[in-house]
Amino acid sequence: MKIFYRHLTALSLALLLPAIALGDAKSDAYEFAKQGIEAAKKKEWDKAIGFFQKAVKADPKEADNYNNLGLAYKGAGKMDEAVKAFSEGIEAEPNNSAAYVNRGVIYTTQQKNDKAIEDLDKAIKLKPDSTAAFRFRAFAHLQMKNYNKAVEDYDVVVKEKPDDDAVLDRRAFAYWNMKEYDKSIADYTTIIKTKPQAKEGYLNRSYVYELKGDFDNGIADCDKVLSLDPNNEDAKTRKVRLEYKRHAANTTPTPTPTPRPRRTLPPDNTPPPKKG
Repeated sequence: MKIFYRHLTALSLALLLPAIALGDAKSDAYEFAKQGIEAAKKKEWDKAIGFFQKAVKADPKEADNYNNLGLAYKGAGKMDEAVKAFSEGIEAEPNNSAAYVNRGVIYTTQQKNDKAIEDLDKAIKLKPDSTAAFRFRAFAHLQMKNYNKAVEDYDVVVKEKPDDDAVLDRRAFAYWNMKEYDKSIADYTTIIKTKPQAKEGYLNRSYVYELKGDFDNGIADCDKVLSLDPNNEDAKTRKVRLEYKRHAANTTPTPTPTPRPRRTLPPDNTPPPKKG
């Protein structure tokens, strides 16, 4: 029996959930898996876990049964149990790439990013066209602030899914941390084109414009947010800041007298500027 998966998005992370079972055999394991999938679709996680446990017991050599069980545990928020199920699936079938992806995803949610990358490296070695593996490995690198590596993996995903807003958003975030502001702006612009009424794209792009020193375009993005949401505090605050910076940039500074030289300099206790 083979279980095929579809991607769902929740909390900015794609979740792998069972979608449909295909097969001719009417074994007990197949029937338990089928009932478990129906329960998982309804998010009846405890019921799904029970069915998948029965499927594992009926056919302990089938890695997909362990994968389904692990996914049900994940849905129920039982991450340690999910890791155990996926690990048992790997023991049953060491070359099952889905099990490595699934366990790697759990490790990213637990911020065990070294373990996640190890699993996702293995998944990619077994299945080089696994978009999911590249996606979650990129996220693990992002959490570790390995921005260059995150971008490399997101580039692979974007080739397959050029309009995936979540991926573009995360790649844009990596770019701005790399100070590749034009590339970050380009990703946010793509997001805005697909969702012109969503304020987050404009807010994020306005911040990158601010970092770049392009105050006019940053203000224009804030104005767009305020046209969508007149009471948006982030846009109001940022617009005031951008207008101040634009004014300061366009104002000729007043010459100041040369300070009297000191024999020693006092300590600099000025606090670092706050980000906002």
